[in-house]
Amino acid sequence: MQTFEQSSIDHTLRVLMGMPEAASLGGPVACEPPFVAELRRLGVAVAEETYVYGERLEGTTLRQRISRVLRTARRLRRRLRNEPFDVLHLNSSFDARALLRDVTTLGMLRSLPAKVFIKFHGSDADLLRTSDPVLRRFTRTLLARTDGIGVLSSEEKENFVRAGVNERRVFVVKNVVTPIDEAAHEAPTTSLRERLHVSADTPLLLFIARFIPAKGLLDVIRACAILRARGESFKLLCVGDGPARREAEAEVARLQLDTHAQLFGYIPEAETRAFYCESTLLVFPTYHYEGFPMVIFKSLAASLPVITTRIRAARDYLREPDNCLWVEPRQPEQLARKIAHLLKQPDLRAKMSENNRALAAQFDARTVASEYVAVYNQLIS
Repeated sequence: MQTFEQSSIDHTLRVLMGMPEAASLGGPVACEPPFVAELRRLGVAVAEETYVYGERLEGTTLRQRISRVLRTARRLRRRLRNEPFDVLHLNSSFDARALLRDVTTLGMLRSLPAKVFIKFHGSDADLLRTSDPVLRRFTRTLLARTDGIGVLSSEEKENFVRAGVNERRVFVVKNVVTPIDEAAHEAPTTSLRERLHVSADTPLLLFIARFIPAKGLLDVIRACAILRARGESFKLLCVGDGPARREAEAEVARLQLDTHAQLFGYIPEAETRAFYCESTLLVFPTYHYEGFPMVIFKSLAASLPVITTRIRAARDYLREPDNCLWVEPRQPEQLARKIAHLLKQPDLRAKMSENNRALAAQFDARTVASEYVAVYNQLIS
């Protein structure tokens, strides 16, 4: 995995940052603001423009989305023409939907002096192998118009290099993980268990994510049905919303798990602290193509033991059994066994908690921002 030397700023770097809207979905809305704040503390001159990522598409027509892309591109072009930026940093995702937006945007920014750096918060490996001629052409165009690509795992870098991208243009970067105490607002006067009327000796299993099939929520529900049948005591807490919610609710009802599982719907980021801090362990058998699942790394910061799949950034940074137990995706029976094993091992959970808190410290804002400064300097040198 590529690493960077801690970099001091030889001159005042000027970065135009494409930021997600505050109401966006996904990890960037949580990790990018503290990253930008730390860049400024390091002396980088950062200007921000909205570059939609993880938008809520309900009620938005295709025409409205196209219009917004064009308006954003014009706004970026105007600033890049009128202000002396060294780097344009865009937050995006390497998938078919984002591809057209990014190609259109960069096409309108050609011949401008700033170096273009795109940070992909997830990448679809199939897009690099597609036989669709239109997608292949758009992919080549996008990669040709960028000076640097940031990905969040060594697996993703390998995918891009295998597809023919020069490895010197692909950087494995990190997200900022804010310590859970710093992220907290005033704590509620009653504990999560009190509010849920759950006894102190009942394990709380946390699943928290956007409810899409690839995050593995149905596998968690089915694993919990196996645990219930074997007489295990637990309460499953499902925090989030999305297109898979209706199917998840139906599965809970079909398996008669109503007293063992609760779906909370969407909860604002600032109000999720109690779920991270008071749960027994995170259960997250994802096979989604996100690079750096913030759910996992926020769980580390909360000293939470983890059961997850061995993919992307989790594979790079977590070790079994020091930080987690690995599980294969789409394997509810195996998942149930891993949950039961970890619930019966309090000493192992305690050691995981200690290790995970220490591991999360590697993703503090100063460390991460300093590594990006090194990337920016390499691009403009």
